[in-house]
Amino acid sequence: MSQSSAKTVRHIFTVDVEEYFQVEAFSEYVERKDWDRYPGRVEDSTARLLDLLGDYGVRGTFFILGWLAERYPGLVRRIAAAGHEIGSHGFEHRMVTKMTPEEFRIDVRKSKAILEDITGVAVRGYRAPTFSIVRKTSWAYPILLEEGYRYSSSVFPVWHDRYGWPDFGEELKKMATGDAGDLWEVPLSVGFIGPMKVPFGGGGYLRTYPLFLTKRFLTNFIRSGKPVLLYIHPWELDSQQPAIPAPFFRRLRHRLGISKTEGKLVELFRLLTFGTVTQFLESNGYGA
Repeated sequence: MSQSSAKTVRHIFTVDVEEYFQVEAFSEYVERKDWDRYPGRVEDSTARLLDLLGDYGVRGTFFILGWLAERYPGLVRRIAAAGHEIGSHGFEHRMVTKMTPEEFRIDVRKSKAILEDITGVAVRGYRAPTFSIVRKTSWAYPILLEEGYRYSSSVFPVWHDRYGWPDFGEELKKMATGDAGDLWEVPLSVGFIGPMKVPFGGGGYLRTYPLFLTKRFLTNFIRSGKPVLLYIHPWELDSQQPAIPAPFFRRLRHRLGISKTEGKLVELFRLLTFGTVTQFLESNGYGA
């Protein structure tokens, strides 16, 4: 299914499809070998999100973890059948900063092959777990291009305790070129309070910021002529997810604002029109 569109897509909606127990904040307390022991909730939470997107006519890019795709191929097919773009979130949810180049190549190749086998459609896009393409892991870009990807959306141009490439800038950038074409980085959206960069538009930032502040950042960002990139995780709609045995503040950071996420998404869907990453790139002349 082609993700191109005759109209120009100005803003982008994305989803990182992973389970509540797979987030980096819990990686010290939930080992990968134990993932199958935790009750899965991604099917129900993603179905809820798909229904919401359908209600508002929103199409987006779903970056799906290969580990989940192996276990829930029907979910991958359902997402694709609803008209959304399928992208890769890697296989094991390992941060790029914790992999060697060869480990990274194996991870992105494996996840891409699984997703393409399920859908029969080429996977063009990649999002690094925990936005972990940073300056020191920019070696990832030529590998992505060689493995058949055409874009990444993995950089948050801010400082954060786990990620961030503060001086990357807010513009899309061509990060690798080869015989097969180019590879673009589509960075996450940031706002400004004076000279200070402030991440917004998804995840914990969407859950915890007052809606008026998110709208203020959105308005200013749009005035600058840049596309807003919104992102969410299915577990951020699931207020009934089991608690993870982790320190209090990590659990609080994970769950804060979940009950308000859906309402905030509805407000943003009413305000802006969103499309997939590939729709945006193709309709704006980036040639992905």
